[in-house]
Amino acid sequence: MAAIEEARIAADAKVKPCQAAVKPGDCFVSDSGEGFAVLGEVLEGCPEGRLQHYRFSRCHSAVCPEGELGDVHVSTIRFVVTREFFEAMRSEGWLV
Repeated sequence: MAAIEEARIAADAKVKPCQAAVKPGDCFVSDSGEGFAVLGEVLEGCPEGRLQHYRFSRCHSAVCPEGELGDVHVSTIRFVVTREFFEAMRSEGWLV
């Protein structure tokens, strides 16, 4: 458990103001770490306190086109995109 807390603290230290500002309704691109992009949309239910930099999201990719619910740490968000871009990528099968 201590390792998880240390990893969270390290990730929190990397958060930029633009990442911390990500809110429900925003769409974003992050890197899977496996060579493909992940596109996500932030849903309602952002935590506060020590988990303030997590966002409840539905994320999609070419590998998981139907999407997957989960928490995303904002330090992994590369950039915010418009809803129009998000929908265009959906129509392209999430190939960025």
